This record gives sequence, C-alpha cells and structure tokens, in this order.
Amino acid sequence: MKNNILLKGLDLSYSKEAKDFKKRMLGNAGSIHLKNINIHLYEGEVLGLLSDAESLFYIKEVLSGTLNPVTGKVKTHGGILSLDVMDHINNPFSLSFFIEELLEEYKSGREFQSTIELLHNKPVIRNNLNKKLKDLSRRQLAHILLEISGLIDVEVIIYTNFHEHLEDLNKFRSVVNMHEQNGRGVLLLETSLEPIEKMANYFTWVSYGQIRFEGSVEKGVESYNKYLRDKSMVKNIEQEALFDLEWKRHVYEDEMYSENFKRLGKQQASVLDNINIRKIIVTLVLVFLMVLSALVIFMNISFIGESPTFTEEQQNLNEEVTSERLSYAFADRDGLEINGTTLPQYTLLEVTSADEETYTVNYEGAEKTVNRNEVIYFNPASLYTEEDFMNLLQYASPVIQNNYLFYSNYLNGDRAFLEENITFDVLDENHGSVAGIPITYHFSGDTVFSMEFEGAENNEITEDLNLTDGVTIFRVDEGFMIYDSVQNNWNYLRR
Repeated sequence: MKNNILLKGLDLSYSKEAKDFKKRMLGNAGSIHLKNINIHLYEGEVLGLLSDAESLFYIKEVLSGTLNPVTGKVKTHGGILSLDVMDHINNPFSLSFFIEELLEEYKSGREFQSTIELLHNKPVIRNNLNKKLKDLSRRQLAHILLEISGLIDVEVIIYTNFHEHLEDLNKFRSVVNMHEQNGRGVLLLETSLEPIEKMANYFTWVSYGQIRFEGSVEKGVESYNKYLRDKSMVKNIEQEALFDLEWKRHVYEDEMYSENFKRLGKQQASVLDNINIRKIIVTLVLVFLMVLSALVIFMNISFIGESPTFTEEQQNLNEEVTSERLSYAFADRDGLEINGTTLPQYTLLEVTSADEETYTVNYEGAEKTVNRNEVIYFNPASLYTEEDFMNLLQYASPVIQNNYLFYSNYLNGDRAFLEENITFDVLDENHGSVAGIPITYHFSGDTVFSMEFEGAENNEITEDLNLTDGVTIFRVDEGFMIYDSVQNNWNYLRR
C-alpha cells in the first residue's frame, strides 16, 4: 500500500430537511443520514466500512457523485466504479445492453470490443445475455458485476454489500486481491463484519451516521464485538431505549458541544430539559402578532396615510398588470417558430411583456407576440402544487425510475461536460436526445437546464392526482416537474 490518496471524503454530512413547514419552524430536525464522515482510500488499500444498509446507501451515493453532500467535499484521483446489486434488481434492459452501456463509460475502440468478447465467454454472462436484469437472481447479478469489475481498469472500485449475495468469498477475494496488487483502491461497504475481517487491511465503523471507530481491522473487530456483547445484555424495552443513547443524541448535536455532552437518565433530567425554548419563543411571537393584527383591524388603523380613491386603485392595478416581471415560457408540444426557426417542445423562452390574451417572448434577441395557449407559461415564483419528487417518479418510465440519479446529476451543469460523457442520437443548439435511452436534455446557452423523459406506460397519474388535460407544473424538493398528459412526458428542472 502506497501513500497516494485515490479517494478522499472530508467532513461529509448529508441530511434532509423536515418537509412539514410547522416542524421546521418549531426546530424539529429532518432526517440526518451522515454527520462529519471522513474517508481516505489509499493506492493499493482495501478499506472495509461497516454500517447499516441505509447509511451505506448514502455513503455510496455521495462518494460516487450521484448525491451532493450538505457539507464537506469529495476529492478523487482517477475514475470510480461503484457496484451495488440492489441498483439493478428492477432494471428492465437486457444484460447485453447493460454491459455495453456500462463499458462505454470506461473503454472505447478495440479495447471495448475485446472486453465485450471476454465477458461473453463467461458462462454466467453468456447464458443470460438476452435476459432482463430484473429477471436475474441477486446471486447471478453479484457474480456478473464481479466479472465486469475484474476487466475495468479504474482507480477506485466500490463494492456495496456483495457478501450478502454471494455463496462464498473465494471469487470475491480473488478479484479484490487482483485490484489490490494492481495498486487500485477498493472500498468494501458491508453490513456484515465477515468480508471486512477476511479481506480488508483497514477498518472504519459508522454508527448512526457517524464514525465510531477507525483503525486496524484487528482492533476494529474487537471494538465491534464488545459493542455486540454490551447490546446482548439488554433485557427489556426501557433498557433498549437507553442503550447507545449518547450516540443517538450526538447525531443531532452541534459539533462544538460534543466534548462536554453528558447523558442524563430519567431521574437526572430537570423540567427545563423537557421544554423546547424555541417553541415557546415562536409561540409568544405568533400570539403577539395575532393580538396586534386584531387591534389594527378593530381600530381601522391605516399605516399608509389617506386611502386612495377608486380611480387611483384601478390605475395602480393596470400598472401592475402591464409591469415587467421576471418570468419564462416553454415552447409547447407543437413547437414554436421564431425568425424561420422551429423551436422544439420545452425550449426556454423569456417573457418580456404580457396582457390578458398574449405574451411577448424573447429567444436569443428575437421577439414574437404569441397567444397564451401557444406556449407553457412558467414563473419560478408562482405557487405551483407541491408534490414529493419520489411520489411523481412512480409515474415515469421504468428506465428513469432506475437511473434518474445518474442522468439528473448533469442538470444545471456544463453542456460541454455532458457531451463528453453521454452519447447522443440527436444533438443541436437547443436539445440532445440520449442514444438508446428515452431522455432528452434541453440547453440554455452552455447550461443543461432541464431533462425530458417519458411517462409510465398506461399512466394513471391523471386519475390519481385529479389532473386536467394539458400541462401541469409541480414544485418538488429541488426544482420543478412539468407533466404533459397529452404527450405523456415529463420535463424536470433543478433549481
């Protein structure tokens, strides 16, 4: 093992804010999945990381770049290959198509073709080439991914819970040993201690989203086994609730208080420990505002002087309607012709002015006045219907449901970077259609601003959400989802 660091995660934290507005106002934290995680993977090292399945998922996604941490950053030296059987159990594509898509990211030319031939000679692959991945067993998927990883020359390989799906460790160990001898960094993300104990040469234990141990495998196994012995001494529900309480509380504490934290038992806690001071302050402020509002209404107090006349009110209203606002529109499903150029659906337009029947739109300096029903009006400040992104995702095609994290990662990014990493069937100034995948990226200058994809077959979203025919815009956690019920397609924008 050398001193060259191939993968570095510094102070990585990942959390989801409480969705309920009332909970956010009253200081209730959302889900905290990772807190101040530090990972260093060296050249020729096999790092075993032990944790629960949920924490491993977020560690894998953050390190591989499909999720952005709330705090901290990830640095890599070279490419990363991240493999997880659970990522592919619902994949509707054939094994042959999947292998070619995966290898295109790492190989090209003759090397690509020779690797395909080598893989096709493997019995577990040759016998299942035409089968869909979702029809393969998890054991078969694990062996297939293992075979693929042995032929991809990449600096960092992440295996997530492979031991769970393999009958024995011999094949797994031989592939890991090969990577280690070739100077690659291997990260084993496991819920079981066994593969880490047998294959890793460094150990990290993450508990409740925090690093609980980092050091040699021997000392790490000793520390973890002691934890299990202590946990086995728990005899009732009350003891179980108090067991490991310090670690459970620590994940929600500010780091500056971590050294002075002392766990309080039920008998030690004072009355103030059970009172949320922030709730009291917020409640008092709200009560004060309610009393003040009632007083203003009752006394008919005006803070702006003399009341305007009806004529003045109408004049102000007309000025507001015709004033310039920062808003946008998209070309609808029929496209839009400006200066002899037909713009495809979801091309972004700037709305420069509007009246009761028309919009004046601008595209690259050219203006055109159109009827309101010729474009899809879009104002980011409008109060669109709020929906959970994952709830809407079930109404998208299966290929999007299984791969949205990878493809949506390019949104708001540089167009040149997208074109370097994705193969397109059609590519022009306004949009690019991905080869073999029903996804179209839309561009605004050099920025990838939205991603269009198909809805689910026999889509029931109209009935489930009581939508009207036409276009509906939803506000989701990280942006907007636009659904066209006539075309049965989606357009996803990230803020």
